[in-house]
Order: sequence, then structure tokens, then C-alpha cells
Amino acid sequence: AEITRLARKEAKKAVEPVRKPVVQTRGAIAELKRRVDALEHQVKILQGACAEAPPAAEVAPERPAEKGWITGKGVRGLRQSLGLSQAQFAGLVGVSPNSVYKWESKKGMLQLRRVTKAALLQVRGMSAREARDKLAAAAPVAKDKRRKA
Repeated sequence: AEITRLARKEAKKAVEPVRKPVVQTRGAIAELKRRVDALEHQVKILQGACAEAPPAAEVAPERPAEKGWITGKGVRGLRQSLGLSQAQFAGLVGVSPNSVYKWESKKGMLQLRRVTKAALLQVRGMSAREARDKLAAAAPVAKDKRRKA
């Protein structure tokens, strides 16, 4: 019994310097857990508020070239509203007239390259006069692709 008492006394002396920092650390951990729980609760509340909030009235798109669907029917309507032939429209967009023909004959959304889609969306924002002016400006630069006999 005496040996046990002395062993406990020695163990207590060895543990005593470490006990205070351990208690402080446990308290700090408990406080941090409480703070994390409170912050997670606030996040849930804010997410719910964001879901209920109406969308912003005016949002500037970051990359307008990737916004909007382009369908064959839409290409045909755009071309007709600008009063252009398929060849003229192709020159405006920077593709072949055959591409315009194929787009117009397809149903549903078109799968286009990023550059082509950007060009189509740019043309979509033009008026008929702007489109004709742009074609007229590009006409002298374009070369005749037919072979001379």
C-alpha cells in the first residue's frame, strides 16, 4: 500500500505541469466547436434566404458569347429579319454558305464552335442596317474564289 501511495504521488508530480495546458486546450477546442456550429447554422440560414430572394434585376453577363440558344429555326429567322441571303449571312458570320444551309435545315439546338457561336450572337445584336454596312465594308477585302479560264 505504501509503494502504491508513493507511486501515485510521483505520478501526480510528473503530470501536474502538463495538466493546466491540457485543460486550457480542451476548453479552447470546445469553444472552437461551438463557434463552428454557430457558423454552420448561419450558413444554412443564409442559403435559405438566398434561395428565397428574387434574382437581381440587372446582371451583366461575364461572357456574353456563351449565353443563349441557337437553333436552326432561329438562324433562319435572324437571317430573314436582317434581309440577307444565305451567302451574305455566311459572310457576316464567317462560315461557308453550306454551313448556313445545314444550320437552317436542322431542328433543335445547334452544336457550334465557340468562335462561331460568338459571331452568331454578335450578329443577333445587329440591326439590318449594321449588318449591311458590315457586309459592304468586308466586300472589297473578299476575293473571288472562282478560277479564271
